[in-house]
Amino acid sequence: MDFSAFQAMYGLTLTPQQSAAAQHGAGPALLLAVPGSGKTTVLVTRLGYLVLGRGVDPGELLTVTYTKAATDDLRRRCAALFGEELAGRLEFRTINGLCARIIRRYEQETGRAAFSLLTSEGETVRLLREVWQAQTRQFPTEADLKDLRTQITFAKNMLLGEAEMASLKLESGEAFLPLYRRYQEVLLRSRQMDYDDQMVYGLRILRTCPPVLACFQRKYRYFCVDEAQDTSKIQHLILRRLASGTGNLFLVGDEDQSIYGFRAAWPQALLEFDQVFPNARVLFLEENFRSTPAIVSAAGAFIRRNRARRDKHMFTRNPDGPPIRHTVLQDGRNQYRYLLQIARDCREETAVLYRNHYSAVPLIDLLEREGIPYRCRAGEGSFFGHFLVRDILDILRFAFRPTDGEAFWRFYYKLGCGLKKDQVAAVLRRQAGQPDAPVLSLLLESPGLEPWVVGKVKALKTHLTHLLQEESFLAVNRIVRYMGYGDYLKNRGADTGRLGPLLALANQNPGLEQFLHRMEELEGVVARGSGGPGCPFVLSTIHASKGLEYDRVILIDVLDGIFPSVPEPRDGQRLSPEEESVLEEERRLFYVAVTRARQKLEILTYLKAYGQSAPPVSSFVSALLPARTPASGGGPGGPAGRAEDYRPGVRVAHRHFGPGTVLLRQGPLVLLALDAGGQRKFDLQACLDKGLLSLQGPEAPAGAEMPSK
Repeated sequence: MDFSAFQAMYGLTLTPQQSAAAQHGAGPALLLAVPGSGKTTVLVTRLGYLVLGRGVDPGELLTVTYTKAATDDLRRRCAALFGEELAGRLEFRTINGLCARIIRRYEQETGRAAFSLLTSEGETVRLLREVWQAQTRQFPTEADLKDLRTQITFAKNMLLGEAEMASLKLESGEAFLPLYRRYQEVLLRSRQMDYDDQMVYGLRILRTCPPVLACFQRKYRYFCVDEAQDTSKIQHLILRRLASGTGNLFLVGDEDQSIYGFRAAWPQALLEFDQVFPNARVLFLEENFRSTPAIVSAAGAFIRRNRARRDKHMFTRNPDGPPIRHTVLQDGRNQYRYLLQIARDCREETAVLYRNHYSAVPLIDLLEREGIPYRCRAGEGSFFGHFLVRDILDILRFAFRPTDGEAFWRFYYKLGCGLKKDQVAAVLRRQAGQPDAPVLSLLLESPGLEPWVVGKVKALKTHLTHLLQEESFLAVNRIVRYMGYGDYLKNRGADTGRLGPLLALANQNPGLEQFLHRMEELEGVVARGSGGPGCPFVLSTIHASKGLEYDRVILIDVLDGIFPSVPEPRDGQRLSPEEESVLEEERRLFYVAVTRARQKLEILTYLKAYGQSAPPVSSFVSALLPARTPASGGGPGGPAGRAEDYRPGVRVAHRHFGPGTVLLRQGPLVLLALDAGGQRKFDLQACLDKGLLSLQGPEAPAGAEMPSK
């Protein structure tokens, strides 16, 4: 069937680039699709055209994507366009589902029983915990187990050898290879495999058992892969092996949106595709149907800073929208109140996006206490399970319960007291017979303590007494700055990113007992998630927002050292290949965040963090936005308007301080968030009388508290 007739029959309207991709038949092809370019429509249209227009048997088509939810979505989209009958005859599978069939076929071919698949989440966690305790003689946190699991997945998906694994360390500082070996030994003894092993064995079978490979190559003649940029090295090798018979491999993806390096995503497969398949076609979808020209042009220019990519020319025909807004608050503690006001007034779908999940916890605290609805996916608790948070909460609880030997055992060596393990163990054995005796008192009674250690223990006891008299923020600050815990973090080279949100939570819950109780409550709240599909205010990591879009997007914590974690090279400076790879992935993550926005994009930063200098504004912000020159001399350049026109959310310009946004009206005063940074109060009528203020056009509602004088 002619493709024009096919489009007319099914009511399809495609652009020339989309049509070219949808009509691709036999042979290898790579379709590079910019954000918002309708790639799923093209992918599904091609499947329909191969069957209904070209007469391909639907049983010969295999479409592979990353998750079960994605396979269900593709099947649903196919049914909506071409009917349930066709959708039911096409195969949509995850790579694990495909490997399960390869292993089953191997069992039939050889008569050998495969290992059983470890599917129970509880059993997996139990196994990892046992491995950790056996290897390290320590109790792992939830964050430790998550980190170990992620590294195991990375190693297997990247097909790392032991020499490469020997260089890997976990965030806790533990060497990875001994833990990995012990984990694999347990699986082997129990004749089990995890989901990553399923792919390892699948590839091994395809390489070593020709009858199994031939079976699948006879069954499937066309292979289609969605989200190819998120596919790992082992997954690409499996698919290449299967497609080697016919060469009919159709990859859909965009290396500029590859953001799962920690899960072993391998965008290199897209860059080398036409080297592996010399006769391959490389096709493009470059029209963005989602975002405004301001967002599309800025995002396209930004991602061109990466080197490991194919050049694309993203464009849009959408109407103009507001410029990208960069809001600079005076202090980081204000950002949660600022966002709270936006949530309170929210009408359009608004997403607050962040790199790290823990950035949202202080905002969740405020939203819950104010009873403001929001949407947030269920979390895995790795903020509350992280050793930094656990340690500080242990120390605070120990201040209230000085007889808690278990808590003391977990943190004593992190405060630089000079106590030896056998000394503490002996005291805790004594305390087992005197459960009401304070641990530190028993320590001070112990013989053999050096004088300097006695002094340290007495100082610790004094600090703990002071903690009980302080508000939460000061107490947490004391632990980090004055009790030796900050030195422990520094010497360990630990990631301290969770300290900022923890201080914010302490600031929002000043009573120490209230703070400890609230942390327990919030752990449950974050684990459960919140909100239904109708709620317009959304909290999400950037990773979780992939594939989604929102009317308005606000990016938070876009600061150097946080996002990106690797600084941009200065003139003449060269990054190591590892640093360059990390920086390029973080640019891709920022690009994904920016391109989630349909109409409005705001980047929220701050100058200070609880009175101390905050990290500099991210180099990504200056790379995304052109330099702005505050208006000066000759008037701000717009109509002055009337006092009643200066409502919260309205864009204005001040003759001396440049453009900004009205945050709040309070009596004769107006509070402005200045684009150049910070917030300032002005006497509104006096400014109008002197021609210092003018209107610059509407902006979305936003708010903040009026600072005290």
